[in-house]
Amino acid sequence: MSAMTSRSKGSLLLAVLLLWLGACAIRGSESVPRHLWWSGLGPVLPHDSFPADCSLCHVANEWQTLKPEFEYDHEKEAGYALEGAHARAQCLRCHNDRGPAGSFAVLGCAGCHADVHRGGLGPDCTRCHQQASWEPVGMVELHQHTRFPLSGVHAVAACWRCHPGAEVGKFVPADPECVSCHRSDLALATNPNHLGLGWVDHCGRCHVPSTWQQAEVH
Repeated sequence: MSAMTSRSKGSLLLAVLLLWLGACAIRGSESVPRHLWWSGLGPVLPHDSFPADCSLCHVANEWQTLKPEFEYDHEKEAGYALEGAHARAQCLRCHNDRGPAGSFAVLGCAGCHADVHRGGLGPDCTRCHQQASWEPVGMVELHQHTRFPLSGVHAVAACWRCHPGAEVGKFVPADPECVSCHRSDLALATNPNHLGLGWVDHCGRCHVPSTWQQAEVH
């Protein structure tokens, strides 16, 4: 009987302790002003230096929405002009609890954007990317400075056809020999029989890249 009583007292003490901890947690969470959180993106930068009238920028009773007529000259106020896709980005993508946005801006693109190329293409993102869109541009022109300039159908082929992994940003050098990409085409070339005749290299003697089917036999 005494053992049962001891267990009951222990259970009661545990329940009281849990209730006390729960109350502290609730009180602690209420001490954090709700305006410090924004749509799941984390606490925003303090507004201590902002005007006390929230309605100057925010829609009444809906603080997470800025007024349609709200305007902010980022270049004038912050010294950094927002162009292209940067002008369409949410403020909190750059201004959040990670720290002052300026400390990341001085690092260039890598300050905010993860390098999906894993350092394989160097630190100068502007060689391939522009602010208007994150999609790469000028790839054909850049390729002209490599050991395999692109022409004909090579210029319109998807990058991953020659560089496996390019679809996820991983570029590795490719063998420029025709057979490295066209081995299956060589096996199908039976009229005349390319393999039987030993025509397994120097494809450019007969073929041009305007189309894979065109050939000029000299």
